[in-house]
Amino acid sequence: MRKQILALTALVALGANAQEYNKWSVDVNFGVNKPTVGFTSGYATKTPSFWTLNGGVRYMFNNKFGLRLGGGYDKFVEGKNSPKFNSNIWNVNLQGVANLGRVLSFEDWTRDLGLLAHAGVGIGQLKGDYIPKADNIGFVTAGLTPQVRLSNRVSLLVDGSVYFYARQNRTFDGLSATTRRGFQTLSFTGTVGLQVALGKNLVHADWYSQAAADGQLAERVAKAENSVAELAKRLDNKEDKMVDTNGNRVPDEVENYINEKYGSLANQSSGSSTPTNYTGESARELIEKGYINVYFDFNSSEPQKSSLWAVDFVANYLKQNSGASVKVVGYADEKGSADYNQKLSNRRAEVIKKLLVDRGINASQLSFEGRGEDKTVNANSANARQLARRVTFEIK
Repeated sequence: MRKQILALTALVALGANAQEYNKWSVDVNFGVNKPTVGFTSGYATKTPSFWTLNGGVRYMFNNKFGLRLGGGYDKFVEGKNSPKFNSNIWNVNLQGVANLGRVLSFEDWTRDLGLLAHAGVGIGQLKGDYIPKADNIGFVTAGLTPQVRLSNRVSLLVDGSVYFYARQNRTFDGLSATTRRGFQTLSFTGTVGLQVALGKNLVHADWYSQAAADGQLAERVAKAENSVAELAKRLDNKEDKMVDTNGNRVPDEVENYINEKYGSLANQSSGSSTPTNYTGESARELIEKGYINVYFDFNSSEPQKSSLWAVDFVANYLKQNSGASVKVVGYADEKGSADYNQKLSNRRAEVIKKLLVDRGINASQLSFEGRGEDKTVNANSANARQLARRVTFEIK
């Protein structure tokens, strides 16, 4: 048993050391734009101009650098004192991303604020009321994205970006042809959005730092050690209860109770080492006080082998006390519906009654009843629920 516990401790520690972070994320953003260069004389947009929409999927190679594939839509309409026009740009882009929050060690003073820098290239199409044919354009973009961590999965994004457009043949309003080649128009965007991390790990690369991971590792190992220590204690207690040193098929814990209260069993019988020694008031008291129970696994009506001694104990008592009768009472834990658990508790009681009959007990001495869920235990405790999944015996 000790070797198993040590092995469990090692596995938990190895699992903690193998902590990883999520590398994928998706984001959706909306906001405003402001083209500043690239208009026919007298034309301009509002300041700011609605709307800008964009989204993307990002992959981080590590917790500092990654790539984002994105797409967006910018709508341009006339501003105050400008003739009317209506145009828009659709685009796709690929950008490199640097997690400045980790590069600059933000984790030394905050765990919930971050900063991304991004830059890349893209292509798009400018369309509008005065553009007879879609204008295919290219661009270079760059920007900064402050982050606020709302949870381990979700982050708030606030982004500011600039776009330098090249090979643009028409102005943003669409009424004029551009007059020069190369980078000739300029636009700014400001957006707010949400990012959702994808993956099975606890945190995203944006928020992962080795220092924080070391602290979490220490915390997890401490919790694991406490859990293993508690498990060892429970196992020791369970082993003590199920140990049968003299082979009389009665756990030592029960036998010790009888010896302390009534004296050695050897003084109560002719020396037999079977459960038949437990007769009379000593056996009756053990049954009535709830020491003699049969336990079951979750959602099972087959008794645990380690508790079948209780069936033998009750069978022996009834054989020695032919005028006595016993009600077999079944219980279930609170997992599942009340109706199902009522039927399960009834099946458990019926199974134990049949086992008593198989051991030679007259059926007229027996009755059974299922009482459904045992609500006297803590339903949130796995150990307590195990104790609830049982059959008890009531002497009539």
